[in-house]
Amino acid sequence: MRILRIKVDGLPLYKDTFDISFLAVQRVQRSHEDSVYNLFGNIYVNTAEGFVGINASGKTTALNVISFAGSLLGATPLSAEYVPSILGENIKTVFDVDFFADGKIYHLMSEMVRTKDLNGKNKISILSESLWMKTATTKVNKTNIFEFEGLSPVRVRDNTDEYLPDDVSIMIALNKQLKSKEMFMDLAMFTEFNLFLPEGGTVPGEIISLLDPTIEYITVENVNDKLITRLKFYDRQELVLLNPSELNAYLSSGTVKGVRVFSDAARVLRNGGYLIIDEIENHFNRELVASLLRLFMNKRINKKGAVVVFSTHYPELLDELDRNDSVFITRNEHGLTVDNLNSLLNRNDFKKSEVYQSNFLGGTAPKYSSLVALQKSIKRSLEE
Repeated sequence: MRILRIKVDGLPLYKDTFDISFLAVQRVQRSHEDSVYNLFGNIYVNTAEGFVGINASGKTTALNVISFAGSLLGATPLSAEYVPSILGENIKTVFDVDFFADGKIYHLMSEMVRTKDLNGKNKISILSESLWMKTATTKVNKTNIFEFEGLSPVRVRDNTDEYLPDDVSIMIALNKQLKSKEMFMDLAMFTEFNLFLPEGGTVPGEIISLLDPTIEYITVENVNDKLITRLKFYDRQELVLLNPSELNAYLSSGTVKGVRVFSDAARVLRNGGYLIIDEIENHFNRELVASLLRLFMNKRINKKGAVVVFSTHYPELLDELDRNDSVFITRNEHGLTVDNLNSLLNRNDFKKSEVYQSNFLGGTAPKYSSLVALQKSIKRSLEE
């Protein structure tokens, strides 16, 4: 399953409709073929999508919307605590999500509302829902891929169905039929808190060597329903930890985060799907981040078209991305907005970081007047 577009009306923080497309709308050049994945015909999607903006510009919020859309498509109960809370209370919100799966293009429209139950907990109810489908033929191109006019829905929500929970999408029925399952791994909750549970109980030696070559091995095993972590440095005795979080006392935050991120990246690359990372540069140096992005932009490694979706404060990381249409600019000017760089800059030969830092796009640098005001305030405090 590949997400093509997410359009949302009714999000309280956004000035206008939230509308982003993951299609590679620019012409695919041979030099950029590694950073895109071909779905069919001349339809490609980018395998690395970066969101950049100044503080409080809505980077995390944008990733939360994408994660929420992933939960919707995955038929996850939307009222669950681990699903990002992005809906306004008592505000009708409409999600229009286009996606590709098993040689077909689908359009899902879901109208929902968030309320409070008697215990004060959030409750999301899907009020109406329809699903359209069309076959991906040679007639489908970048211009008409999102057109479903004249087609009847292949499935419509029936809220009298006693077996369908109010907060679960009708996608639950389609997912049982699809061969290409969705895999969404959202690491946003680990932006400031590092924890990992390696697949298979052992961290691959290649990941350990990349992050900290002084470590011989790290394993996690279940003993009598308790997780036991074994950490061994070369030429030192093995450490036995009763809680994986104790690793933070022995390893750098970058190593702990790296084990989690690179392990999950390997999992997504192996199966296909999406890896969402908020503030990707946290605890990492630039080369380590670049190495992670290059895994997804290497066709020999990323054979299933896995996608990494990340946010960053550092525009220099954008220079790792080949294409303007894989960059989104978040801004906050009396409401949040998200714009694709390709729609703001029609040339691909400019250095992305320099365009961003120059404030050529507007709203991508701290306001000069605010900086001057801060300087004057500090100066006055020194004179008192």
